[in-house]
Amino acid sequence: MELEGAVAVVTGASSGFGELTAKRLAKRGATVVLAARRVERLEAVADQIGSRGGRSLVVGCDVTSLADLQELRDRVDEAFGRCDVLVNNAGVAGGGSLESLSPSTIERVVRVNVLGVMLCTRVFLPMMLERSRGHIVNVASLAGRFATPGASVYGATKHAVVAFSEALYYELRPRGIRVTSVNPGFARTEGFPQTHVPRLLVMRADRVARAIVRAIENDRAPEVNVPRGLGPLEAFRVLTPPLYRWGVRTVSRRLPGTRA
Repeated sequence: MELEGAVAVVTGASSGFGELTAKRLAKRGATVVLAARRVERLEAVADQIGSRGGRSLVVGCDVTSLADLQELRDRVDEAFGRCDVLVNNAGVAGGGSLESLSPSTIERVVRVNVLGVMLCTRVFLPMMLERSRGHIVNVASLAGRFATPGASVYGATKHAVVAFSEALYYELRPRGIRVTSVNPGFARTEGFPQTHVPRLLVMRADRVARAIVRAIENDRAPEVNVPRGLGPLEAFRVLTPPLYRWGVRTVSRRLPGTRA
């Protein structure tokens, strides 16, 4: 997709992958719609984009609210009449053993990480189908490709996003719309400080933003892993299940509160 002149909606754009992706999209010439709950942070991002000659629109939005998502869609339709790119980036951490998470926390993680992606996609999809054109990027995680002992709820939400994205890719590809799940490994952001991960395993958040933009420009779908070098681990999981499970059990024994 040619991003010059495109209209791109980015949720969770007030920090982390969303902020960095929005800035890179604007740099490529796209008009970026910045959506998140923290409007003051969005305004600061918009000022930075504007100071570099970019264009943006700020819309306060909670992705767990259908009314907010519909308002976001209406604002985009009124201002631009179309949506060429949708980046479903809004997400929350949900680490910890199941017994350590309250029912309300579990519900919130699922509502933001799964229903937020599905509902936002559903709300914007008719705009794309009307023009038989568009690219939907759902920011998942490598936690959506492997077992995540110690973060079962979070991992389950990301598995859901990966499966949703792949199924939707096959549904919508014949109709001119690409769907991609971008699955980052460990990256340090405001919401995910990665303080307990060895520094060598943590990448810069901007690496993920670059991967998202490349996926859009080069029509990469239905899945992009970041870093790409971790892809062979999926083959290891599929081709050698006993070894894979042994590895997961070994790691699990080192986690507090888990047994394997």
